[in-house]
Amino acid sequence: MMLCRQAMLLIAATTAISEAFTSSRCTNNAAENIRTCHYSTRTKQSWSELINETTDIDSPSRIEFISPLLQDGYPPAVKDYERVSSSDPKPILLYLPGFDGTILAPFLQFPALGEEFDVKAMQVSMDDRSTFEDLKDAVINFLVQECIYGRMGETYELYLMGESFGGILATEVAAALQSNTQYSNFVRLQGLILVNPATSYLRSELYRLGPPIASARWLRPIEIIPYIFGLTTKLVPLFLDEGLAIQQLFTILSSKGLPAVVNTPQREAYMGRVAVTLASRLNFMPKDTLKWRLTEWLEWGNAVFEDRLEVLQSGITEGEDDLGMLRLSREVKTLIVVGEFDKTLPSLDEANRLSAEVFRNNVVHVVTGAGHASTCGGTLNLMQLLRQVYPEVNRYRRNNYDVGTTEWKPRADLRGLVPRYDYAKIGLSPLLYWSSDYYKEWKDDEKRRDRFKSRGYLEGKNGVFGWIGEFTLALRKWITP
Repeated sequence: MMLCRQAMLLIAATTAISEAFTSSRCTNNAAENIRTCHYSTRTKQSWSELINETTDIDSPSRIEFISPLLQDGYPPAVKDYERVSSSDPKPILLYLPGFDGTILAPFLQFPALGEEFDVKAMQVSMDDRSTFEDLKDAVINFLVQECIYGRMGETYELYLMGESFGGILATEVAAALQSNTQYSNFVRLQGLILVNPATSYLRSELYRLGPPIASARWLRPIEIIPYIFGLTTKLVPLFLDEGLAIQQLFTILSSKGLPAVVNTPQREAYMGRVAVTLASRLNFMPKDTLKWRLTEWLEWGNAVFEDRLEVLQSGITEGEDDLGMLRLSREVKTLIVVGEFDKTLPSLDEANRLSAEVFRNNVVHVVTGAGHASTCGGTLNLMQLLRQVYPEVNRYRRNNYDVGTTEWKPRADLRGLVPRYDYAKIGLSPLLYWSSDYYKEWKDDEKRRDRFKSRGYLEGKNGVFGWIGEFTLALRKWITP
């Protein structure tokens, strides 16, 4: 099947005789009581085996790769998707989340990013305890599927975006993609975007406070109480900013301003739909899951990254991924976005370290007033920033995609927001969020791995919200012809 399959077979031939694990170079650092391991990566499966795995798209998994704009019924994205043929498909922007596994942190950015990208995202359920290598393999597996099934074997361009823990994972995946020139026959990595990357976890407040809360032992009947208390009083405050997000929320509710990326009625309705259903999208992380992810994702991921950094400093490589990290450091433009008041991680210091020691071609952007969870919130205009850092993405602009005005600069009197796009004194009615003008239900019966998942009888075109929206829309059009 075209050039992509030829590339897969060639890579399979070069990797078929490699052993299951490379020689171990691990040491123990008892002083810090962590696994500071000169990490030895698991050798990749042969691509012929991986291709065979991708045919089983019905197998259950707690790791999903979705199209967030399609699942939330954003009309421009659905219309763009329903155009059967395209001679110039958009590049993919794949978002890898933090250790909570949700895609809520950057949801405001998705519609604007959809102007130039086919936006995809990985989400992981709260009870999933995959290893770091499992997650890496899942991402690469998805990229292979996208080449074979989503792009019909055609090579596509990729921008990889990782936030917090996702920054570690994105860096490791990017190194793997750069490890062999044959990968370029199915995917070309054009850019790496790191948002508050957790490569600094071992020097963070999260590392100091998180493991004791996750490891505390109590009597089984009351164990949940001190765990919730520790989460709410110690960990959750780390992810907040200095009150900026709350101030922005009041500004939005009072209809004085909106995020720069929310610049059309359809985007405002999308923002409202996500906000209204936020409670159903947030899930509680069990204590054992927190302990697992702090250890097996963050600690282990940091050990991997520090090993890669040692390779960069010494110039001595011992495997394909080490070589890939060298190429990534030299050849791929990297955008590092950090929050000014990130209390979870020392992100400002880490941005300086990464720009000086790791990525030669880099741009660092500091989001004023943002904390760890709000870096991709209302103050940031990520699409505008990407246009500046990666000018080549501007050539993908579609005339049929809503663009709106994104050039306004944040205003201090609006807490980093901009004036409403319509200068209205009252925002869009929530009754219209699921109406046909602002919501378009999407179902894909052919690609079952991306199948729309109904959120219940309240939402969707035929749900209660949809009926109310249609009635309100008809009433408004009747009153205002």
